[in-house]
Amino acid sequence: MAGYNLTASDITDAYHSEDELWSAINPVFQTKSRNSTSYKYCFLKAILDNIFNVNADLVLPFYVVFERFTEIYWNLIIKFRLAQMPGRKLTAAETLIQRCAAKYQLCPETSFDALRADVKLELCAAVTRECSRFVVGALCEDTGKIFYGFAKETRTIKFNPSAYSFLCKFSYVLTKLNYFEWVKYLEKVNTAASSLDLASKLDVSTKRENLSFYSDFLLDKLGQHRCFYCGKPLDHRCEVDHFIPWSFVKDDKMWNFVQACHDCNHKKRDHLAQRPYMDHIITRNQELLARPRLLEIVKADFTGYHDGKLEQMYRSAAFNGFETGWLPPNRYGEQDE
Repeated sequence: MAGYNLTASDITDAYHSEDELWSAINPVFQTKSRNSTSYKYCFLKAILDNIFNVNADLVLPFYVVFERFTEIYWNLIIKFRLAQMPGRKLTAAETLIQRCAAKYQLCPETSFDALRADVKLELCAAVTRECSRFVVGALCEDTGKIFYGFAKETRTIKFNPSAYSFLCKFSYVLTKLNYFEWVKYLEKVNTAASSLDLASKLDVSTKRENLSFYSDFLLDKLGQHRCFYCGKPLDHRCEVDHFIPWSFVKDDKMWNFVQACHDCNHKKRDHLAQRPYMDHIITRNQELLARPRLLEIVKADFTGYHDGKLEQMYRSAAFNGFETGWLPPNRYGEQDE
């Protein structure tokens, strides 16, 4: 049966070597993978962006993956007006997103994060319902049915343990490979656009939105008034830093956020802080979770979190070439500013 027609696919805990897994996923990045839309590239990107958000059973709900899927397509379709399939036909995602923008009279500058919660929920539910019909099974088939299983009845994806470790370990490399093929595909169906232009738009479409809410939250709600790295007192100029760089994790969750001064945030960039800071953020998260009354945003962001997740992400980022051992140039009080 063709993968797009599958309604379910079982997965086992059988061990698969890295060579076997590379052999299974490489066809996705070659002409062997037939694509009438850009769905598989976006779906794989959404999986990789959520790979550290699985539960203890290595399960991801459809809605988690397809919320990211919808977010990426929102920018590609509304902001950049890029076609997602050859000819003048519209994919289901394009139709649903354009209808949503028209229904609520949203301008092209409206970001996905700026959508009202009920509008976002309505749109993501529609995209999940329509787009999951084919793409989940298609990618499962293209990767030899050894990376994940799924059930449309329960609307969940379950990863094979060795495949899951492989995706964590090589997530950065796989994202780059996927980007390369995605750009080539978009160039083919958007003939007036250059590869460089498309790469830039694709990158913008997957970048984080404004984090000012979290900046205020860290300062006002959590009372974290000193830079996490150098200890400098903070005021309204507090910035939000992803402890594990966003360019690796591609996720915006409270457990990975720390408050930082402008200098530390911009000097750290895509580096990994020295290991002792790992202990600090884990302790911070434990103290936060121990509070008797957790705010809803904290509950939502910490769903599926455990201390080992940061350790795993740190190791994976280091393996993928992110430089470790960053320290702030000055510790507050040790030297004059």
